[in-house]
Amino acid sequence: MADIHPLQAIQQTIGAAGGDPRPMQRASLFQNANDGPAKIIAKVSGVQSGGIREDDGPYFTNNEGIPFPDPAHSKTVGGLPLVSDTFLLQKQQHFNRSKNLERMVHPCGSGAFGYFETTADVSDLTKANFLSGKGVKTPVFMRFSTVTLGREFPDLARNPRGFAIKFYTGEGNYDIVGLNFPVFFCRDPIQGPDVIRSQSRNPKNFLLDYNSLFDLLALTPEANHAGMMFFSDHGTPKGWRNNHGYGCHTFKWVNKEGKFVYIKYHFLAKHGQHQFTADEAIKLSGQDPDYSKRELWDGLEKGEEVEWTASVQIMQPHEADPNTLGFDPFDVTKVWPRSQFPMHEFGRLVLNKNPENFHRDVEQAAFSPGSMVPGIEDSPDPLLQFRMFFYRDAQYHRIGVNLHQVPVNCPFMSGSLSSLNFDGATRNDANHGGNPQYAPNSFKHKFRPDTAEAPYMVSDNIVSRKSHYHHEGKLSDYDQARDLYQKVMSEQQRTNLHYNTSNMLRFVDTNVIKIGYLAQLWNIDPSYSQAVYDGLPEAARDFQFVEVQNKAKGAELAGKEAKFRPSQASERLVGFNPDMPIYNV
Repeated sequence: MADIHPLQAIQQTIGAAGGDPRPMQRASLFQNANDGPAKIIAKVSGVQSGGIREDDGPYFTNNEGIPFPDPAHSKTVGGLPLVSDTFLLQKQQHFNRSKNLERMVHPCGSGAFGYFETTADVSDLTKANFLSGKGVKTPVFMRFSTVTLGREFPDLARNPRGFAIKFYTGEGNYDIVGLNFPVFFCRDPIQGPDVIRSQSRNPKNFLLDYNSLFDLLALTPEANHAGMMFFSDHGTPKGWRNNHGYGCHTFKWVNKEGKFVYIKYHFLAKHGQHQFTADEAIKLSGQDPDYSKRELWDGLEKGEEVEWTASVQIMQPHEADPNTLGFDPFDVTKVWPRSQFPMHEFGRLVLNKNPENFHRDVEQAAFSPGSMVPGIEDSPDPLLQFRMFFYRDAQYHRIGVNLHQVPVNCPFMSGSLSSLNFDGATRNDANHGGNPQYAPNSFKHKFRPDTAEAPYMVSDNIVSRKSHYHHEGKLSDYDQARDLYQKVMSEQQRTNLHYNTSNMLRFVDTNVIKIGYLAQLWNIDPSYSQAVYDGLPEAARDFQFVEVQNKAKGAELAGKEAKFRPSQASERLVGFNPDMPIYNV
């Protein structure tokens, strides 16, 4: 009993005497919200005083009351997240299930069918059968969406756009789940739910929550690369089909010899990328909240085709070292400079057919970056590693484990469909098809050792929460955002960016958030921060700009606990070729 926690000792004493230990818990656990439904509504309705129930716990915990170690670092080995990180898994699994039926992310969207055709032979780089030569055609389904806004919102509203492709290949369905931005707002998967919630409605009053959006950006330096795109005219594209699409993450292409290269996907709209200004998008949203959906549907109904050119950037495994590159190739908040890694065209993506039924064909479409066919594999990108799990988990919650029976998700082009997964709600296919429900067994052995993933070496064998991101805590985290602002954007695009950002920042009612966010912009470019500050109405500018300049010193460390920042040269993301053969031949 000497090592027992004092609170637990008190509870045990009360329980041993026949008392109810729970009053002690009500003072500290579960955000003080474990009352029964009658007591809850009595407080919420105001009939009983103390209706606002606030968290009075001394520290954050998981659902089992176990202390939560850190908000921004997953447990990793070599920088890759582990399934043994119960904090990471529970946070994401709870998030996936926190809203019924409607998608938690990407709820507002539409889709269409078409085909992908190779325009170059890349079979020396990948054994994927749908990329096996020039002129190979593969059926596809694509879904477009806004990411964080609900289905009730106009589809022209400021937001990233989802760009998801399902390839019905001869060796199963392959999904690319990307955006119209080449980068994302976070790089550690433990922050994934926070990014989405920061762009969601305020849970107190269901109003758009500008405080949370800018607060997360103020405390996540790496997020402001995507944040700049969010507030630029990239956040208000002209419908679905005038977007470029990006795979965002780094993937591997593996050839028949087992050799691999790292690649990034780019899908460039054939007729160019077109965007609305903020004022144009707001006006059209009022006239037609379904503009993007209608414009795509009407075009396809008229017999028009929508087309993108597919290209990849290619990086050899020995090149993928941030210590020599100067940037982290597996950090999804960063891009690969095209001057170093040029684009290589390999195909064209064409849409030519509308769905027959929205609910069946679009609403129940399920995508997962974990759906990879032989010849295409993961990289040491921690966010990708975890998305491969939680996207499928989210779809299992939303649709059910037998989602493959929905026609749009059925791998109908696959040379074999003999799943080892049996039963489950609404199962109506051949189920186990007469196979034993366990493996291995003495009767059926139909496995494919040739499809085992290509081995790669990570940087260390230490399990911890230490960051493996090259730029964490360094001013270099702002380099690519600065290039985007200074070298890529035109003067007019910068002007629109300043206007759009000020127009939303003015709704933030807390100076500490405004100052913290402008400090991040200062580290990208002082003129960027100054222009946004100057664009604020006088009532929203009730602080001195010198406070921003002072806050900018050390802003690269915002949200980064010193204990978890990288400190060893080995703490970096790499995926090198092994020094020796790994598989037995």
